[in-house]
Amino acid sequence: MKIQAVLIDGFKNLSNVKIGFHNITALVSLNNFGKSNVLAAIDFGLAFMKATMENKADMMANSNLIPINSYMVGRNYKFEMEILTELNGVEYRVLYGYEFAWKCEESAEPYIVSEHLKIRPEDKGQKYTQLINRDRQRAFYKSSETGRCSSKINVELTELVINKLRAYDEIFYAEIIKKMNGMRFYMENNLDAKSFYQPDPIIRKGLEDMAVDAESLPRVLYQLQEKNPSKFALLKEVYKDLFPNVEDIIVRQYKFNGGDSGILPDDAPFLIANSIHVLFVKDRNLMHPMDFAMMSDGAKRVFMILARIILANEGNVSLIAIEEPENSVHPGLFQAYIQIISQLLDDCKIIITSHSPYIVSYLNPSWIHVGISGHPGIAEFYALKKSGQRLLQQDAADFKMSIGDYLFSMLADDESDWADYLECGIHE
Repeated sequence: MKIQAVLIDGFKNLSNVKIGFHNITALVSLNNFGKSNVLAAIDFGLAFMKATMENKADMMANSNLIPINSYMVGRNYKFEMEILTELNGVEYRVLYGYEFAWKCEESAEPYIVSEHLKIRPEDKGQKYTQLINRDRQRAFYKSSETGRCSSKINVELTELVINKLRAYDEIFYAEIIKKMNGMRFYMENNLDAKSFYQPDPIIRKGLEDMAVDAESLPRVLYQLQEKNPSKFALLKEVYKDLFPNVEDIIVRQYKFNGGDSGILPDDAPFLIANSIHVLFVKDRNLMHPMDFAMMSDGAKRVFMILARIILANEGNVSLIAIEEPENSVHPGLFQAYIQIISQLLDDCKIIITSHSPYIVSYLNPSWIHVGISGHPGIAEFYALKKSGQRLLQQDAADFKMSIGDYLFSMLADDESDWADYLECGIHE
C-alpha cells in the first residue's frame, strides 16, 4: 500500500496537520516546535488501528498525549489517511479515517466517535464508494459490490469496524481490509546505532524472518543475503557510493550448540537461536575486515537507515520516519545521501524532520512542510504552494543565501509574512 497523505488533529499540540507524502517529505521548523509529535501521531494512529480493544481503551486514556493547550482542550483525536493500492489488478485510491474522544476524566468512558472507509478507481472522473460508515450509535458496511453501505455490523465502543471485518473473507474488498490491518510504520531515531550491530541469539517471536524493526541487523541482513542476494548487493553498492573507502560488507553466520529446545516454555515471548551473525566491513586502508560495530556512529546509522529502506520493500512497511538525518552524515554527503534514499524507495515513503538549513538546501521545495503557528503553543504545518516554491528560490537568490538559510531566517523572524509562500495562510 502506498501512503499518499495523513491528517492528524487533537494529538498533543498538533492542530489539523495534513501531510501530503512525496517519496521524501520533510518537516522543517525551529527546535521544540512539534516535528517529533507529528511522527509520534502517525505511529499512534497506525498502532491504534491494530491494537486490541483493551489496548485501544488504554491508548485513549494516555494523559501524555491528550491536548492540554487552552486552544485545544476537549478536542478529539482524528486520524485519516489516503492510500493507493491494487484490488483485482485495478489501482484504487482509499480514504480511511476515524475519530475518538480522549478519556479526559476518570469517570469518562472511552469511545470511538466515527469511522469511514471510501475507495475509488484511480481513473479520472471516478467517484468514491462508501464501504464503512460509522458513528457512535451505529456502524454500517457495504456487503456486496452492487449494494449500498447499509449492512449493520455490531462493534464495541473501542473497536474499529476494519478490525471486525478481518473475519469477513467474503466481502469483495477483503484484501484492502487485510492490507490496512497489516500496515507498518518504522521510526528511526537512534543516533547511537551500536546496539543493532551486536551479535544476539535472542529473537523476539514474530520476527524470525526479515523485519524492518528487528533488533539484530546482522541476522536480518544475513537472511536478506540468502533470500534476495541482489538487494543485499544493492545495499552494499549504495553504501560504498557514500563511503568510497569501503570495499566490501560481509555478514557471517556462526553456529553453536544451543537453541531453545527444552529450555523455554511455549509461551515465552522470544526464541534462542543456535547461531549468531556478525557484520564486517572491509576498508581499503585496513589490513583485515573489522566488526561493523567499530565504525563511527554516523557510518553505522547511515548503513542502518539504508538497510531499513531496502527491507521495507520486503515487509509491508508503508512509511519510514527519520529524525534529523543531518546528525549522521557529513554536510558534503547530503546531496548524494538524499538522492540515494530517493532512488531506493519503492512503495515505501520517507518522512524526515530537520532543523538544519544545510540539508534543507538539498531538498526539492515541493517536499517541504513548514512548521508555523497561529496560536501560542500550537503546531501547524503547511506545504509550499507552487508559486511559493519559485518565490522562495528567487528570494533566497536575491539575498545570496541558500534556500535553507533563507527559510530558517524567516522562521526565526516573528514578523515574516508567509502568505505568498504557503498553501494555507497562517491567518486564514
